Amino acid sequence: MVESAYKKRNEDFLKDKHAKLALFSRKNEASTAINSSSIEQPLPLTSQETLQLAEKEAKNHNYGFLATNRLLIEQEFDNLFTTLTQRGLYSDELRFYCYYCCILLKQYYVIYEQESKVKEYEKLLAQLNILCLQGKLPPAVIKVESFFQALGKKIAADLRDLLETPRKLSKLRDRVAISNLNRIYWFFCRTTIKDTLLLARELKWLEKLGALLGKEINVDSVINLLETPNGILRFFSVGFFAVRFIMNAGMVLKHVLAPTPQEKQLDWKKRFTNEIYKRHATFLNDIVWGTVNCLTNYNEVFGISAPVAGWVVAGFMFFDVCLILWRRQLEEKEYLTKRSQYLTELEWLTNKLTTGLSLEEREKFDKHYIATKEQLAQLELTWKAIDATYWFNATAAFLLMAGFSASMLFTPAVTVLGCYMLCTLAVAMYLSDGAYKTYKEKSLLLEHAQLVNQGEKAAFKAYQTARNDFVFTLAKNTIMPTLLIATFAVCWQAALVLAVAYAGFEIFRAYSKHTEAQKGAMEDNSGALTPC
Repeated sequence: MVESAYKKRNEDFLKDKHAKLALFSRKNEASTAINSSSIEQPLPLTSQETLQLAEKEAKNHNYGFLATNRLLIEQEFDNLFTTLTQRGLYSDELRFYCYYCCILLKQYYVIYEQESKVKEYEKLLAQLNILCLQGKLPPAVIKVESFFQALGKKIAADLRDLLETPRKLSKLRDRVAISNLNRIYWFFCRTTIKDTLLLARELKWLEKLGALLGKEINVDSVINLLETPNGILRFFSVGFFAVRFIMNAGMVLKHVLAPTPQEKQLDWKKRFTNEIYKRHATFLNDIVWGTVNCLTNYNEVFGISAPVAGWVVAGFMFFDVCLILWRRQLEEKEYLTKRSQYLTELEWLTNKLTTGLSLEEREKFDKHYIATKEQLAQLELTWKAIDATYWFNATAAFLLMAGFSASMLFTPAVTVLGCYMLCTLAVAMYLSDGAYKTYKEKSLLLEHAQLVNQGEKAAFKAYQTARNDFVFTLAKNTIMPTLLIATFAVCWQAALVLAVAYAGFEIFRAYSKHTEAQKGAMEDNSGALTPC
């Protein structure tokens, strides 16, 4: 019953895939999957004409097909592109079909008015154009440049990105989300430092440290300084969620009430459900936490005592755990839908290969079978990395809830301090989830390379780099801000030395990465694939 539901979701897409693969085949062979219009159209003899045919077929689809099957098309393109470029599988119809999927995605984002995605797929189309016409990608262009040239370009690009942020809603939403996460991090970082200083004063450690440094350490003035931005941050605790909610609501209204002419090809109710499905978890998060923060951070206005406000926040932290698991459930459903499609294809191809076929037909379907198996393997690897990242974030959310709740249960200062340190670690995990996902991906690719006994050396090197990056990122996010602020509170001169040393280490690390990347590009110029 469940399997049939998945098949129903990918049925239209799979029919279109079978039709286009047959259409892009070098010989115009009859196929049950081809519609009459495709059979009547003579197949071009040249690669250039086949590319033009792919563009024409892609433009024949209306927005309804693109919007309904967008996720399936994106998964298909990502998996097939990886299979073709990394495996170098030589199959005309698969290359042209990959090109066709790329056009579909570009077409969708042109209609949806998402410029960054349009540019991304335009670059991929340029690569696929060469792959389809020449059968391989050209040698990668190696741009040898000094570290400081690369650093200057990176800084300039980041500045341009920052200046463009107010004009691009998607970037603005991302900035708001990151700023809100940093606000949460600052709260626990500040509280950890405050409790550490109070404990150190109680144990007379600061007196000894002050005598050693030859200065008096005024804990009260340091705490007052740390708590100076509290009023602004209380406002932001509601404002960030409100701003993001308004931006997302504006996007929903835009696509539902003021659509582009092509978007009108899809019924407004379907457009509305698509937008809500895409954003409902974020909407729910913004509504819940905007309301909770308003009630608890302005508890004196609403007549709520501080202990009750604290327990309300702790209770709703469990909501975060549930929301992450809900997002994972939605992602798993998309994965299972695509997996069902690949399994259906493999079953169809297996049946096809057991029938009487000519040598040429058997070779063609063999390649399709190999490519589909590769795509399924790529899908599994991608899902495992995504799944692990969701559980990583769910663990962070649980630790945050546990640490914050425990801080209100225990009274010993050392225990409370430990609870806030745990909360700081949890938020640092949130900030490090991108590095963790990359590490997990490289770990899975290494495991896959060891199983197939191919490319193990390169996979191991990439795994080591990703692992070191993740460990460094997590340690940096957990320790450095707290250490710098605490050192500044005690002795600003020492904090300055520490900041310079840290900046120097980051520059050295970036230099090492740049040198390694340049060396790797020179040694492994594998852009041109040998067809297999």
